[in-house]
Amino acid sequence: MSDIQPEAAPPTAEELRQVIHIVQDLTAVMSREVELLRAMRVRDFGELQDHKLGLVEAYEKQTEGMRANPAFADAIDPVLRDELKDVMERMHSVMSENEVAINAARTANQRVATAIVNAVEEQQTESGGYSSKGGLAKPTAKPPVSVQIDQRF
Repeated sequence: MSDIQPEAAPPTAEELRQVIHIVQDLTAVMSREVELLRAMRVRDFGELQDHKLGLVEAYEKQTEGMRANPAFADAIDPVLRDELKDVMERMHSVMSENEVAINAARTANQRVATAIVNAVEEQQTESGGYSSKGGLAKPTAKPPVSVQIDQRF
């Protein structure tokens, strides 16, 4: 028995077209995410996330051989290589937009949560009840406020 593995074949044109299609679909999903984030419609993310995860897994599986052997890039038809390069550049651009939108939404959510906590604390301070002399009681310590912030995007 020999330990020598047969050399893997470079991707076929059909396999490259599948990768291009997956990248285009993934880019479209991330563009939709950016739209939802900018509209602050975070609740609509569920179905997108499942679809996005499936596309990422398909991409990983489809490009496994190419990532393992970077020399395959030289064997790719120049027209397909240019097309793949174009869709990858577009995807990276949308990924940057997506990151900016996620950070903006996270910051906005943090500000809203902080405003809510401050309003609750202020309300609890204002409604301290009455003292034994009939005036407004001044609380000696603020009661704790429990808030949970969902940081998932």
